[in-house]
Amino acid sequence: MYDFDIQAIYPFFDRLPAAIWTTVEISFLATIFSAVMGVFIALMRRSDQVVLRGIGMVYVEIIRNMPLLVLLYLVFFGLPAVGIVFDGFMSGLIALTLNSAAFMAEIFRAGLIAVPKGQYEAARSQGMTRVRMYRFVILPQILRVSYAPLGNQVIGVIMGSSIMMIATVEELTAWMNNTGSVTYRYFEAFVVVAIAYLVLCQAANVARMALGRFLFKSVAAGGRW
Repeated sequence: MYDFDIQAIYPFFDRLPAAIWTTVEISFLATIFSAVMGVFIALMRRSDQVVLRGIGMVYVEIIRNMPLLVLLYLVFFGLPAVGIVFDGFMSGLIALTLNSAAFMAEIFRAGLIAVPKGQYEAARSQGMTRVRMYRFVILPQILRVSYAPLGNQVIGVIMGSSIMMIATVEELTAWMNNTGSVTYRYFEAFVVVAIAYLVLCQAANVARMALGRFLFKSVAAGGRW
């Protein structure tokens, strides 16, 4: 029977907070950047211009059907072959952002489709410019529809950050691998990191629900918009 001994990895716990912070940092930045990219790509996919729609569709289909690991390899190992070099953190951030942006775009595109055409017509009838129409009328309604799946995507970004160790990023998975390779107590390291990811993902989920209650109080209370 396996002798579970968490004390064997205690000497490595002092490096754990830094690993957690790196995971949080890269996940947060990737979420923000991919959300911005996702909005623009979604608008491209709903554009009247065939070229813009085509570019948006090609991007989404290529990235969604490419494993994040392969994308990370292309950025971290492939780009240096053509003279473009990024450090590990930036490579991981770029790969994670590009990957998440494709899924964000589809979430926002679904939100755009869910907005009734009458809302667009009403905004135009008030003399709103395209920018003001999207800012004050369309995007707030998209947020109502999309904030729940966006929360799931944030969790996906956190989970996806676990492969950043391949780009020499000292995040949670790298801490787990380093701790296990030195102490030969992989199971204990696995348990610690599993708990850490569970806490981070649940924190993101709680933040999503809190944001929903703050922004949509009437809906959270069972009322109407």
